[in-house]
Amino acid sequence: MKLLKLTYKTFVLVFLSVLFGCTEPFQFEDPVFESALVIEATITDEDKIQSVHISRSFPLDTVAAKGERGALVEITDETGRVFGFDDNGNGTYSSRMAFAAQNGRSYQLSVRTSYGKSYQSETVSIRASSTIDEIYAVREFKDDLEEGVFIYVDSYDASNNSLYYRYEYEETYKIIAPFYSGFEAFVFSPLPSTSVGFRASDSVGQVCYATDNSRRIIQTTTTNLGEDRVSRFAVRFINRENYIISHRYSILVKQYVQSREAFSYYKTLATLSGSESLFSQIQTGFLDGNISSQQDSSEKIIGFFEVASVTEKRLFFDYEDLFPGEALPDYIINCQFLSPPLIGLSGQTFPLYDAVYFGFVDFYDEYDTERNPLNFGQYGPYLMTPAGCGDCTKFGSRTVPSFWTE
Repeated sequence: MKLLKLTYKTFVLVFLSVLFGCTEPFQFEDPVFESALVIEATITDEDKIQSVHISRSFPLDTVAAKGERGALVEITDETGRVFGFDDNGNGTYSSRMAFAAQNGRSYQLSVRTSYGKSYQSETVSIRASSTIDEIYAVREFKDDLEEGVFIYVDSYDASNNSLYYRYEYEETYKIIAPFYSGFEAFVFSPLPSTSVGFRASDSVGQVCYATDNSRRIIQTTTTNLGEDRVSRFAVRFINRENYIISHRYSILVKQYVQSREAFSYYKTLATLSGSESLFSQIQTGFLDGNISSQQDSSEKIIGFFEVASVTEKRLFFDYEDLFPGEALPDYIINCQFLSPPLIGLSGQTFPLYDAVYFGFVDFYDEYDTERNPLNFGQYGPYLMTPAGCGDCTKFGSRTVPSFWTE
């Protein structure tokens, strides 16, 4: 297979696709490919296990990006204290001990790859800190067309030192399977006898919880305002028909106070990931961060080492709170009753056996094949639903999150 050769600007596109997962395919015709290391590292003033993410980009027709294995990763503070990181095996490196970045203290990231190449960041420190005052949900229209729920943030720094803000969120929501029965179908005799039965099961779930993280860059600045106040800033919009707010929904919003340099870097990434037309204007070095090679100053490194203060706040709401008395959004998938026959019309297929064996259906009840009230053309002994309609564990976990409240 012949490999494509791509320029640095094409590599930037690959990086953005990996980082955000939302860039549409974009083709370049350029004869030179440059592989580059991708380093994402933000340590905070939270006392926790800190993380550094390292990957390497490759030509588009091979592997888009691959976690970098076997690197030596360290963060050193201005006092000479070294924080070592362990390789988790997927491009993520976790600190060997929990630590928090200290206000007024500077830090530097060092990476040495298994190939013997060394990289180092500029020395950076926390700029300032600011607390989220409030997060709240408001039922509104987006662009006067799409009704849903806006999640807003308010914040204020009386010292006027924060100025640059980046937000991330983690949303958790309740899922209730509409056709839960507490039973499961199972195969107890293989082909050709095709014996299928049902039994009570502790593994199927009626109520589950799922969690998703934000994937886009969310930023704002107060530099153009008379005071360092973030007011009614939208970090999330959820269409009213989105199933994730059908029952109870929670969002944890994290606010990072950034340096001007970090803000500019992430703003550029956000711009590039949201507009294909800008890629034709990218010049080599346009996306330079604050990490460089110690052996080759011309080597292109994608990434930024950031030290930031962070504060967080959580919000809960039910659909009824914002849409009282109104119909809930549709379930994740289209749920309907099915009754696969034991043997197909040809006599050579076994629809019920296949559906149960491959996990395509959930059991709901025994089916009265004599009355056949649903008028199936063909039917079997059981009433089934598509997988996930009777068992929410297809989409989430039955474990109630430790922070969850009703």
